[in-house]
Amino acid sequence: MNKYSIKKEYNKNTKKRLFKLLLIITILSLLFGILYVAIISNSNKILIKNSFNSYFNQINTNSYNYINNLINNLLTNILLTIIIWILGISIIGIPISIIYLSYKSFVLSFSITSILYIYKLKGIIPMIIYTVPSLINLVVIFILTFYAVQISKKLYLFLFRKKDINIKYMINKYYKLLLIVIIILLITSLTSTYLVPMLLKSFTNALI
Repeated sequence: MNKYSIKKEYNKNTKKRLFKLLLIITILSLLFGILYVAIISNSNKILIKNSFNSYFNQINTNSYNYINNLINNLLTNILLTIIIWILGISIIGIPISIIYLSYKSFVLSFSITSILYIYKLKGIIPMIIYTVPSLINLVVIFILTFYAVQISKKLYLFLFRKKDINIKYMINKYYKLLLIVIIILLITSLTSTYLVPMLLKSFTNALI
């Protein structure tokens, strides 16, 4: 096996280890989100129920503020994602990127478990409708974090270990990834703001 083949195999194994590590972190965060609903106090559970009831009531009474919610979704999804992307080329941003992935995983499973805990079987379909955009966002964040960590590592090797790495090609690829991610997050933000409430309206009377 020549030097190039050894290097290629090493990079492949490194990517596999990184993928497994991020997957484990994601799964553990999802499990913690599920368990957290069970261990919080009853008063907090009531607050969560009131929050969901308020959301469903706004949809049912046509008082849901689409513009404000769209702005919040765009800020939450796209702005924070751009920050994670920037951290990927800052070398020191790896821990923050991983923490953000863990947070998004926790929030998703917490939302799913909370809806099922509060509304039981009648909450299954609303839960699916409500969380699909968040699930897509989580997959996108996972992929972005995977590449962000790789970029950070390669920049470190290039700057401090003087490794022969095609930085221009790497950064161009990273820019293309950002563009794809922003487009997907824009679609999920619009879906979450406009399509999800429209689909949920059929179930709000049964939930509140």
